[in-house]
Amino acid sequence: MEPQQIQTLLDETSEVCVSIYMPMFRWGREVQQNEIRFKNLMRDAASLLSIDQVCDSKCREAILKRLERFRDDEKQDAWRHPSAGLALFVTPKSLEVHQMGCTLTEQVHVGDRFYLRPLLPALHGDGRFVLIAVSQNQVRLFEGNADGLAERVPAELPENLKDALNIDEYITSIQHFSYARGGEVDTMYHGQGAGDDDPKQTILQFFHRMDDPLSLFLEGRNDPLVFAGVEYLYPVFKEAIRYRYLLPDSVHGNFDNASMDELHEKAWQVVKPHFQQECDRAISNYHDAYGQNLATNDLETILRASEMGAIEALLIREDTAIWGHVDRDGHVQDDGVPNEISHDLLDDAAVETLKNGGDVFVVREADFPEKDCSAVARLRFDVGAMTS
Repeated sequence: MEPQQIQTLLDETSEVCVSIYMPMFRWGREVQQNEIRFKNLMRDAASLLSIDQVCDSKCREAILKRLERFRDDEKQDAWRHPSAGLALFVTPKSLEVHQMGCTLTEQVHVGDRFYLRPLLPALHGDGRFVLIAVSQNQVRLFEGNADGLAERVPAELPENLKDALNIDEYITSIQHFSYARGGEVDTMYHGQGAGDDDPKQTILQFFHRMDDPLSLFLEGRNDPLVFAGVEYLYPVFKEAIRYRYLLPDSVHGNFDNASMDELHEKAWQVVKPHFQQECDRAISNYHDAYGQNLATNDLETILRASEMGAIEALLIREDTAIWGHVDRDGHVQDDGVPNEISHDLLDDAAVETLKNGGDVFVVREADFPEKDCSAVARLRFDVGAMTS
């Protein structure tokens, strides 16, 4: 999901907003369970909408009808081509569907705005990436994150580079005409121009054939794509593939016999700096701001500052939620679990921060800058001075 799509959801206004998140099966017989899961979540939504004072019967009926039409639409891409996760945002007048490349926790929320917390990692990348490992003997495609890889088998993706003609001649000529200069290897392509006898053009055509099924698999995503293969294939792959988020660095080697753990370890070394740059900078800036009295780890201060537009950058600990409410005196009451008056206070702080032009980062547990709190913020100005 693109950051601007999150901004669109922030701007949605309605008295009642329903947010539905669910993981999905993508292949095999298990795909049939997607409809069962969705029906269960519809029942949960109907139950929440039936609570006194949430909405009137007309509003409830309009929302449930939209969900029913979505469920029964056999042409809907979410059912025909399921992704790893599904996010739905519904009001009496609209239904917005987002297919997510990551698995989502099953949940339903009803309120006066959409619940966006599960989407926040997408603001700066959430560690999800796609890896394509190419060799003479096989082409393998994986979805990955910081924890591991899962192999995917899209239709029409070529199985191996032997499908291309003259690959042995191409590799022999590339190796023969590589030369060392200054400790680096410069590749000189050998061939007879752009005709069928040019090995480089043959491989380029093969990668062009790979582009359509790969583009279909990656459609609507902005996850970084990592190439794994012998070094001299990467420039040709890069020339042929249209996907905007192909990383400039690749994983070098022949991975025909590599395990997923080995592939993941090498791929993550390439991907991690891509994701960590902005987050590391935000953590460093937070520490620097402490000496200027422009940082806080106090939740009440964070909530107040977010409403005032005082937060420049909010950092939230991954996989945490604080369900509570703010009492009449402005103090946070931790409710422990969701109920009729509670909110995810971290979601509230994030939404207000984004509405006021601040930035939000979801930080992995191991990297979070404070040990005993779930959120910290770098401030634009001293909130205490403004309210004292």
